[in-house]
Amino acid sequence: MSNAQGEPLRIYVTIIIGLLWLLFLGLWLFYYAAFYSILQNVAVFIISLVIVGAIMILLWIPWSFKHMN
Repeated sequence: MSNAQGEPLRIYVTIIIGLLWLLFLGLWLFYYAAFYSILQNVAVFIISLVIVGAIMILLWIPWSFKHMN
């Protein structure tokens, strides 16, 4: 079996990134959303979701390549 040292770290980083994303959305909605239209707020949500998704993909792709059989 492979070395499992990096897996807990990846899990913790994934959880932290998810919580930071939720914190960002909460702060955005509380402080900035009123100044923008609904379409602009939806765009901020989608862009932030794409950024978080890209970070998660970059984080987990090396792990998946190591465990591909």
